[in-house]
This record gives sequence, C-alpha cells and structure tokens, in this order.
Amino acid sequence: MMLWLYLYFPALFLNTLERDNDNQSPLIVLSRATGNVCQANQQAQEHGIRFGNDLGTASALCHALNVVDYDEEKEAERVQQLASLIYQVNADIIVHAPDGLMMKVSPMLALYGSLEAYWDALRPVLVEQQVQFHFAFSPYPEAAKQLAISGADCVFLTEENTRTALALLSVRQLGFSAAHVTQLERMGIRQAQQLLDLPLASLGQRFGKPLTAQIRRLTDTQLAHAATFTPPAYFLQSLELLHDIENSQTLCFPLQRMLREMEAFLQVREAVVPSITLYFAQRDHDEKTLTITAAAPESATSRWMTLLQLYLEKLKLDAPVMHIRLHADTLLPKQSPTQDLFAGKRGQLTPAELISLMQAKAGEHSVYGVSLKNDHRPEHAFHRQTPLMKSDQQLPEHLPARPSLLHMTPRPLMSRPALLTGPERISGGWWDRMPVQRDYFVARNTRGQLCWVFRNAQGEWFEHGLFC
Repeated sequence: MMLWLYLYFPALFLNTLERDNDNQSPLIVLSRATGNVCQANQQAQEHGIRFGNDLGTASALCHALNVVDYDEEKEAERVQQLASLIYQVNADIIVHAPDGLMMKVSPMLALYGSLEAYWDALRPVLVEQQVQFHFAFSPYPEAAKQLAISGADCVFLTEENTRTALALLSVRQLGFSAAHVTQLERMGIRQAQQLLDLPLASLGQRFGKPLTAQIRRLTDTQLAHAATFTPPAYFLQSLELLHDIENSQTLCFPLQRMLREMEAFLQVREAVVPSITLYFAQRDHDEKTLTITAAAPESATSRWMTLLQLYLEKLKLDAPVMHIRLHADTLLPKQSPTQDLFAGKRGQLTPAELISLMQAKAGEHSVYGVSLKNDHRPEHAFHRQTPLMKSDQQLPEHLPARPSLLHMTPRPLMSRPALLTGPERISGGWWDRMPVQRDYFVARNTRGQLCWVFRNAQGEWFEHGLFC
C-alpha cells in the first residue's frame, strides 16, 4: 500500500521574515483580503494578539509592533525553496503552493529502511530552515493533507486509522468550499462523522457533485494527476527587509545569509557559478542592479563575500533598500583542483581568485593580460586580452631589452640624460599614418632609476619607460 506525507506550513511567510531579519520583536502579517491578522509570531501572541484581529486591535495590544502585508507570491517562492532542499531526502514531491508539500513516501522506505529513519533524515532539514510545520502520514493523500492542516502531526499507517481520524474533524476541516460548509452547518451537520454516515447519492442530489467528489478524494489511495517537482537549474532567492537599509555596507549582513543559501544549493549539485546578479528594490526609486563576475566560477560564500564587499564599497544607493533579490542562472560543473605533492607551499589565493579581487577593486576593464603584436613601435607592440587567457603565440628566442613599465605617453625630458647603452633605432608606422623615427637608449635619470629614453628626429629627448 502506498504511503503519503503532507507537510503544511501555517506561517511560512512570517517564518521567512523572522529568519531573514533575525527578528525577535512582535510581528504580524495582515491578510490583503480582510485586513486582519493571518499570521503572528510568539512575541505578538504573548501580547494577546489573536488571528482575525484587525490592525487597530493589534496595535492597541502592542505598541512596538512590526506589521507586514501578506505576499502569497513570496510565500509560494519559499515553499519552492523548501521543496528543493527536501528533494535531497525525498524525490517524489508535489508542490501545493503557497504553503504545502505532498510527498510519496513508500518508494523512499527501500532506501532508508524504515519510516523512523526516513523521518530522522527529513526532520532536521525542516528544523534547520526554522519553519513551523504540521504533518500527517496516510495511505490517502487528500486525507493526509486535511489532517496535516488540522494539526494532526501523526502517522496513520492504515486506512482504518485514517478514517477514524477523519471522523473526528469538523466539516470545516475537510477541504470543502465555504458555501458548502455553510449549507452543511445550516442542516446541523458540523462533524465529519455525521457527514460520512450519509449516503453519497443523497448528498450528491442535495449539494452537487463537487462535494461528493471531495468526500471520495478523502478516501482515495490515488492522487489526481499533478506535476511532480523538478529542481530548478538556477538559483533565485528573495529577501524582504523588515526595516529599510540606507547604508550599502550594511547590506553585507542579509547578503551573507543569501550567499550561504546559494552555496548549499550549489554544493548538493556539485556546481559553481561564474557570476551573480543582485537586485535592490529602493523606496520610491528604480531598482538598482549589481552584477559581480568572478575570474573563475565559484561557489564558496567566503569568496563571493570578499568580492561583494569590494563592490559594495563603490555602490551608491539612491534611496533606502526594501527588498533584495539574488540570481545566479549559469550553473557549471565543479572541477576539483589538481594537487601536486611536490609543488611546495603556495599562496592561499589561486591566480583566478587574485584576478577577481583586483577587478573588484580597480574595475573589470583595468585588469587584463597582454600579448605581442607584429609591430616594432613600443606603444603598438601589444594588445589587451582576457586575464589568464592561454595563447599559442611563439616568442622569438632573442628579444631586445624592454622596460617593465611603459608610460602611456612618452614624457618629455628637459635635458639629455646619462646614457648607459644604445642606441637602438626604431622606425616605422608609415602604413597607418603614425610614423615614428626614434633612437632608444638605456639611461639613468636624476632619481637614479634605470629608464628607457629616446631621441626623435628633431633631437628632443623623452622618457618612455622604467626598468624594474
């Protein structure tokens, strides 16, 4: 016989707000439809706030109260994230957005050996996510759902046990529409047992097929066709801030939590990402976007945080930030670094990590590699390329001495320097109408530095570079 598990999250939006903001103060969530309290944390309930209170009543009971409007879309996004995490424990998941997950348990028992071992693997995942939940195991999937929503928190291994538990519920807890519940209560039918004792044919004639179809679903071992959950091929997480953030450096605290979530997401997939994109929703201003690219794909929170801090130093906010979104859509397989036993001790940063830090500090276009061009003029003898990009270029065996530092433009000298070696004549450029005719020397300037100087056809002297 098939066994199903339903997980119900009665305050998922509230739990997410508390976790993301490390909130310890009274917090309530208001229904957009009625304006009444639909979710409240423990601190708010200790002040006497109850579900269904209006905002005025709640504010009178607690003056230091955080109030947030319910957002079904964000709660549905969170339940998708939970499904992605639980997928490592249970493969067959059906998402019941915005606050529930249905799971087929029987196939997983062959892997875990027993129901107790399965639950011992699943429960820590839920506890770690700091979510309030109710559950029910049953051979009937719809019954498991309604029993979990009613707060059963129990295992019903047989059909008889499930039917007994259903009979103890009220008609409001069986998944009927509000109109049907009203009709049943007007007839004096308030308990499930009263309803289940009546013939289905008579109920169908009186209330219509939708009610009898729901009753049949409660005792059906099969689930109507529904799409099973497929883990996303990208990472997307949103974070709603209880209090606006005005300083870009303060954004590091919530972003670090999001990066840890991303690292866990990538770790189970043995993947890395080359870049991440952050979206900051600003109060009464357009959304600000920040894209951070690493020189080599990365997954570690510590690496991304180092880059992020450098980028945030230069980020100027137009207004306080209310909401943050983190998106990484290019997942690449993780490559294990090769270790050389005889390579000796090396620095803690790989070349790619060093390039990433330099680009974050100086700007992406300020860090580049160079390769030679077939041109004798020093300022045209090379071109820029992507850092660390491999080149098949063959260098000549004998190269003339060239300075380590070449000035962007030659610097004029007031007098002839102390020459050491030379001259080396460089003449060319007629083909692109930028001709030069220079005699180059190695010299020592007035500061005692070895420099590369030249004399042009007019007899003027210039410093073009320094030897390091």
